[in-house]
Amino acid sequence: MMICDACGYENADNLAFCEACGTELTASPTPPSPPPPTQAQTPTVDPFAATPIEPVTTPPLPTTIKLSENPATLENCESLVAKLVTKTPNAPIPEFMLDETNLLVGRFDPDTGPVDIDLEGFLGEDTISRHHAEIYQENGHWKIKDLGSTNGVFIKRAGQTRFSARITLPETLIPGDEIAIAKIRFLFQAS
Repeated sequence: MMICDACGYENADNLAFCEACGTELTASPTPPSPPPPTQAQTPTVDPFAATPIEPVTTPPLPTTIKLSENPATLENCESLVAKLVTKTPNAPIPEFMLDETNLLVGRFDPDTGPVDIDLEGFLGEDTISRHHAEIYQENGHWKIKDLGSTNGVFIKRAGQTRFSARITLPETLIPGDEIAIAKIRFLFQAS
């Protein structure tokens, strides 16, 4: 067994990352079990109880949780610093910082007001709905959902050569994903 230095969880020997917190495991072996008590280590006896009182030990609480480069460990993070980097040359805004928990993507409309990520002025803006998509955090994950847009939202996972079909349910974003909001493309980055 491998014990996680950050949270104290006992992991199988063949794992590289802690199953509980995602911290990279070091090669320190499981400490040996304490020997049974000898006469010199007799447990404390309560004079009013019939059985000895065993000392209570609690495992240490984690002080920090580290993220590794393994995307599977992203689920262990409470909040990620993330951004959308524009893939369009000469874009009016090169990147959008995702610094809130819910962000509305679309175009300004005098009737409904501004949006958090305004794609007006981008090449292909005519394919963007006023309220096209929402990017939000849920349980430590960044997610995206289509808000019933005319031209859809598409995702190309890192390492894939093609975009997926139009998303119909909220999708979890992973660093390195490419997102097409109608015709405008972005790279999702998080750390």
